[in-house]
Amino acid sequence: MDGGEGVRVREAVPADAFSVGALHIQDERERGGVVPPGFLDRFADAWLRDRARRTWLVEDARGRPLGALHGTRVQKLPSPHRPADAWFHVSLLYVTADARGAGLGELLLRALLDWARTDGVTRVQLDAVDEARTLYERMGFGPPSDRLMELRLDA
Repeated sequence: MDGGEGVRVREAVPADAFSVGALHIQDERERGGVVPPGFLDRFADAWLRDRARRTWLVEDARGRPLGALHGTRVQKLPSPHRPADAWFHVSLLYVTADARGAGLGELLLRALLDWARTDGVTRVQLDAVDEARTLYERMGFGPPSDRLMELRLDA
């Protein structure tokens, strides 16, 4: 997907593991987090092993990563009551501070949605941060049904 002015979105490949990790580090630091030594290597190794995760990068004309979107596709098993559809959980949508406001988050979401429509995904979910809520709403995201419940086992 081409975003104009040399910006492009593409699905990440194994050679992008460190770029994806570096974007995660930038996101963590912006949130005030401290990144422990060795995190980049641990992240890259884990990302390469995770076969259910899908990642898209947005890059400038020189190939510099400006943002990433990734998450996990979950396949439901068939049942007599419903079809065996799939859903996707976005775990990260991040655009570097110097590239925000240029529509790159929307480009990343469009790439995900284009892929999802061709891969049998019927629902995309994400945790909306306040700064991106208007983007998500503009793209058609809304609150889940009243039936959705969650139990946190790590609390």
